[in-house]
This record gives sequence, structure tokens and C-alpha cells, in this order.
Amino acid sequence: MKITILSALLLAVTALLAVGCGGDNAAPSNRGKKADDTITRPEVIAEYKGKEKPATASAEEGKKLFDANCATCHGPTGAGDGPLGKALNPPAGDLSNPKLHDAVGDDYLFWRISEGGGFAPFNSGMTPFKGTFNEEQRWHVVAYVRTLKK
Repeated sequence: MKITILSALLLAVTALLAVGCGGDNAAPSNRGKKADDTITRPEVIAEYKGKEKPATASAEEGKKLFDANCATCHGPTGAGDGPLGKALNPPAGDLSNPKLHDAVGDDYLFWRISEGGGFAPFNSGMTPFKGTFNEEQRWHVVAYVRTLKK
């Protein structure tokens, strides 16, 4: 009986972690890429457009949050190679890709961290973290993601 409950709990936790990951620039489908390999992204929605990372945003604090909540899908270096992220369709995005960093502003990253990707045009398994992290914590994650650029 204990093994059955433990197995069910483990399965539930794995499923929740899988839902928390999501693609952002999945190579297999070439979503969001032009023929010249330039990454394109939709316009940031009005609620987030123009938001700027505060000077107090800490990449060090962001790394702690990323390691605990994002690395399972995006991998320890943000390359999209986490154990759950590779199994997603689309796979977890490569947050270390310099072309991604060049293509998007901090407002875009904050939007995606806040709202996730469970809507068009993303249609990914990326969990919205607005209900998990407060605004300051989400900016910490943005600051850390910016350090991942190769």
C-alpha cells in the first residue's frame, strides 16, 4: 500500500514538473525563426510592454529560483536540455542562445516567466510563474537568464 501511494505521488510530482517546462525557441519545428536563422518573437502584450528590469534585480537570487524551478526543463545552463524539457513538444527553449537574447527585451522575458506559454502562438508547456514568484522574484529570474547568454 505504501509503495502504491509513493508511486502515485512520484508520478504526480513528475507530471507537475513536466508541465512547468516549455518551449520557447524549439529547433525541430523552427518556430519563431526566419530563413536566415534570426529568432523572431511576437510583440509583448500591453500589460508587460516596456517594463524594465529594476537595478535591484539579482542574478544570484535568480539563479537560486532558476535552479529550483526551471532547470528541470531548461537544464542547468539554460540550454533547453533538462531531463523533462527534452521530452516536451515543443522542447524547452534554449535560454543560452545569443540570438534569443538579441531578439527580445527584458519585458519579453518577464512576460514569458509571468504568463508561461500555454496560449497561442507559443502553445508550450511553460508554466506561468506569476502565481508562484512575486514580481521581484520574477525580475531576479530575468537577471539570471541574461547571464546565460553564450
